[in-house]
Amino acid sequence: MHSNVKRALVAVTLVAAFAATFGWSTTAAHARVVAANTKFCAVFSGQTTGIDFEGLGPAEAKLGAQLFRKAARTGVPSRLKQDLKKVAKVYDRIAHGEAATDVLDAAGQAAVLPSIVRFSKYFAANCIPTTPST
Repeated sequence: MHSNVKRALVAVTLVAAFAATFGWSTTAAHARVVAANTKFCAVFSGQTTGIDFEGLGPAEAKLGAQLFRKAARTGVPSRLKQDLKKVAKVYDRIAHGEAATDVLDAAGQAAVLPSIVRFSKYFAANCIPTTPST
């Protein structure tokens, strides 16, 4: 066999082996992401209200904190996990008797808004079913 043909055959074999390995690893990673998203979405599946801090009582705030902490434990990306814990801390403060208007003054809103936006984007991308356009 000619040396160029041998090199080409070896190269094709290596590429095929790499592609097979890479394909299997991305499939497994994709399965883990889908499983994490399913768990994450399940946490909020029974909730019909959005994030609304005004008029929030201690019992609702306690439930909100629990939901966000539970969602943080579902295998979501680390940045989102931090965001969920940050929102849970806001709910905790309200659950412990602080007025929502005090917790979410201008500085408080500026601090938590990026976390709420990231949560909302992740939720919309992973938990809201999309319908194909016609």
